[in-house]
Amino acid sequence: MDQNKTLIPGQNYIFSGSEDFPRCVMLLVGPSGSGKTAYSMQFLREGITDGDYCLYINCSYALSHERFDSYFYNKTEAPEFLSLPSFQKVEEVRSDNSASNNTEILSNLLKHVTRSLSKNQLTPARVVVDSLTDIIARFSNEEVQRFVAGLYDFLKARGNATALFTLAGTVSAPAADVFGSLVDGIIQLRMEDSDEEVQRDIRILSLKTIHNVPKWARFHIAKNGNLHFGQDNTPSEKGLQCKLCHEPIVGPVAMGEAESPFHPSCLDTYRKLGEIYGSNMIYTLQPGVVSTSFFFIDIVGLSDPLLSVENQIKKIEDLNLLIGSCDAFSRVPRDEKIILPTGDGMAVGFLMNPELPLQLSIQLHRKLRAFNAGKVLDKTIGVRIGLSSGSVFVVSDINNNQNVWGPGIIMARRVMDLGDSGHILLADNIAETLMHLKDEYKKMIKPVSMGYKIKHGQLVKLYSAYSEDFGNPAMPARVLELG
Repeated sequence: MDQNKTLIPGQNYIFSGSEDFPRCVMLLVGPSGSGKTAYSMQFLREGITDGDYCLYINCSYALSHERFDSYFYNKTEAPEFLSLPSFQKVEEVRSDNSASNNTEILSNLLKHVTRSLSKNQLTPARVVVDSLTDIIARFSNEEVQRFVAGLYDFLKARGNATALFTLAGTVSAPAADVFGSLVDGIIQLRMEDSDEEVQRDIRILSLKTIHNVPKWARFHIAKNGNLHFGQDNTPSEKGLQCKLCHEPIVGPVAMGEAESPFHPSCLDTYRKLGEIYGSNMIYTLQPGVVSTSFFFIDIVGLSDPLLSVENQIKKIEDLNLLIGSCDAFSRVPRDEKIILPTGDGMAVGFLMNPELPLQLSIQLHRKLRAFNAGKVLDKTIGVRIGLSSGSVFVVSDINNNQNVWGPGIIMARRVMDLGDSGHILLADNIAETLMHLKDEYKKMIKPVSMGYKIKHGQLVKLYSAYSEDFGNPAMPARVLELG
């Protein structure tokens, strides 16, 4: 994962800068009920999915640990929870004079937070302090400013952290002016009551050193706490639920086969897995030969007869969503990649950058680690991945649907077939290209066999990519058996 990159919820709607949104410390300001806590939880949920270390500092008596856990899929996936009220009680017990000890509480809290963040120094971090309003009510302005400034300095020195400080009120209030000057920028929330519903809007009001034109974006908080962004985001009629992601549909609804409802983006993804779900694939490639770098993946054990069909389909859908959420996939224009369903997974061909198959593999492994945490075995997803590059032919089938076939995709499939769960295996053509590109690839890509015989007697140099948080360092079982 790019150590300098982060996503804030709704970033594509509220950030207009030409540069990437930086890892930074932001003040989130809005009136009570505008969605500050819901926004913060979405920020942390996305961090968990990305494999970030996440810390939530609760400053209110109103939010219990149990309520906090309910914002996440299960308790084992929840971020670290630190309660200031509980911390304050512990600190006061240590001193006979609570009044004099009160001046040290925020200082000790800051030390506790920085120790926690230091233990995970190499992992990108997300921190929420919710909210400064509660701290201001119990401590002096000077103490709170020292706490905010101290935490800000530590996070900036750490270099791979993003944080949100929430504050109730308006951006014209003195507290917003003071604390806004101590951080990198201000995110503003507003709320309007109508006869039928509460309407919430959000914008980046200011962001130091980065060009951004403030623009309002409407967002809706679903019943499960998830945020949905966009100008037209009112719940669709009859409370429709997307067939693919199972989330309530807000705004426009797209109808698929058998009049099934989808989010427009989900229907597009659903159709890309055409053979799995029975729909068609459409590409805009011109017939002929193209040079492609391939990512080939399947789910290990998906055909186990003990797995119900419902469970099999759910795993395919979950894997599809995880792949779609990876930057190496989502940021590549549609006309620069090929997506082919394979029954147990998919093949993705990238027409431009040979790094993308490996970057997609690494990002997906990190997301799978978070996804699988705490799940029972039959709900987890294990995958094996094969990477290769080469030429493929673009052809049309009898129904005039485009398809591709050729050495590039065939080799990726055969390399993948040699792997066990967790393996990212590479054919020599793509492995050696990558190792010549960057030193970091030399460190993670290791030879497995310098002359492994595959189908039709073809010899291939086989490599494996792995590190502490992705890949599988073990020798593939088939290579041990047949090599």
